[in-house]
Amino acid sequence: MKVDVVYTWVDGGNPHYWDLLRQYSTEKPDLNPERFRDSYQMMRYSLRSLAQFGASWIGRIFVVTCRPQVPPWLKLDHPDLRLVHHDEFFSDLTALPTFSNMTIESQLHHLPCSDPFVYFNDDFMLGAPVDTDLFVDKAGRIRVFGTLVGERFPWRVRQGGISLGFTEHTPLWIDKTSYQRTNERFADLYQRTLACRFRQDWNYRIERAYRYYLLAHTKKRRAVPFWTALRQVAFHKITNDAARQQRLLAKIQQRRPPLICLNDDQGDQPNPEVVALVQSFLDGYYPTPSPWEQV
Repeated sequence: MKVDVVYTWVDGGNPHYWDLLRQYSTEKPDLNPERFRDSYQMMRYSLRSLAQFGASWIGRIFVVTCRPQVPPWLKLDHPDLRLVHHDEFFSDLTALPTFSNMTIESQLHHLPCSDPFVYFNDDFMLGAPVDTDLFVDKAGRIRVFGTLVGERFPWRVRQGGISLGFTEHTPLWIDKTSYQRTNERFADLYQRTLACRFRQDWNYRIERAYRYYLLAHTKKRRAVPFWTALRQVAFHKITNDAARQQRLLAKIQQRRPPLICLNDDQGDQPNPEVVALVQSFLDGYYPTPSPWEQV
C-alpha cells in the first residue's frame, strides 16, 4: 500500500514574507519567530528519514506552502513530488493570506493526494524502520496518538488548554471523509478560525478535533495509550541549554524511537552552540540525501 505524505512548510527567513507578516499582524505573538523560522532545514532531514526508514510504503510527497515560496533545495522535477500553494486547494480564498497552521491544516483533505494520507509537520521524523502498521492496524483501524488512555474530551479541540506534547507531536494518518466530517461537526468554530490570519488561543485545532472525532464517532480507531507512546515517540524541545541538549540528543540517538519531533523552543536568540549540536545530530542520524532534494 502506497500512502502519500503531506508537509506544511514556510520560509521564515524570507524578508518579503516578514513584510507580509507585518502588514497583517496586530499583536506581538503574531511575529513569534519560532512559528516561522527554518534554522535547521528540518523538512530536508524529515524527507531523508522517510527514504531511510519508510521507503517501502511512501507514495508521493506533497509540500504545502504560501505562494511564491519554494524550498531552495527541493528537487522540483522529481516525478513523485508536488509543490502546492495555498491558493490551489483552499476552499475559501478569502482566508488568504494566512499565517496560521490551524487554518492551513483544516484544508489538507482538499489536496489531490491519496486517501488516506499521512500528515507530517516539517519537524517530524522517522527514527527507525516504520511500516504502515504504526499508524493503522490490520483491521483498518487508525491508531490514535494524542491522548493519555483514549479519552474523548471535545473541549480539547481548541488551541489553548492542556497539551499532551509527547503524544500530540506525531504524524497523523488522515482518512479524508472523517477529516471533512470533523470540520462539519465543529462547523461554527471551524468557520471562525478560518477567518483568523494568525493563531489565537481559542482557535479550532483540526488535528486534536480529528482525533476526538475518530474516538468518539467512528469505529475506525484504536487509541494508543501513553505508555505505548512513550516507547514509540521522542518529543524533544530544542532549548538554549547546551549541556542539556547534548545529553538529551545523545539519548535519542541511543534509543532510536520510531517517531521523533524536534520542536524549536529557542526564543528570539537561538544559542549558536545548540544550533551546532542539533545540526550535528541531524547530519549524523540522516546522512544520506533523499530522492526529493537537490545534491
